[in-house]
Amino acid sequence: AMCGRISHKPHHKYTNPKLFDAFDGSVPDTAIMILAPLFVTAHVVRTCNVWTYMAFGSTYANWLTLIHSEVTFPWEGVFRKLGLGTAADHHVHHKFFKYNFGHLFMWFDMLVGSYRSPKEVWGKEFNVGV
Repeated sequence: AMCGRISHKPHHKYTNPKLFDAFDGSVPDTAIMILAPLFVTAHVVRTCNVWTYMAFGSTYANWLTLIHSEVTFPWEGVFRKLGLGTAADHHVHHKFFKYNFGHLFMWFDMLVGSYRSPKEVWGKEFNVGV
């Protein structure tokens, strides 16, 4: 946990991130957040062919980019109901760095009490008036 906090903290100079701020991470952060999940997926899902692996990697990379967006997407209401992380959820993470740690899934944050709803924080959609 401490390693992740140290490697990820510099990325939090963006308290209101924009889409391309997703690419400004440290080398250890990139290894922990991107390369490790791809490596584990390749070794756990043994029936995965190269095209499935590329589709997973592309989807994962796009998700990590889109959650840094300043835009509210039409699918975010459905994603939030399913416990999937949204740009608004991730902006709460960037604003406080002590909530909404799940970049993809908010379930664990909800389970351990570290989830904060964007509407609870701002009282509106996070990007209204931005």
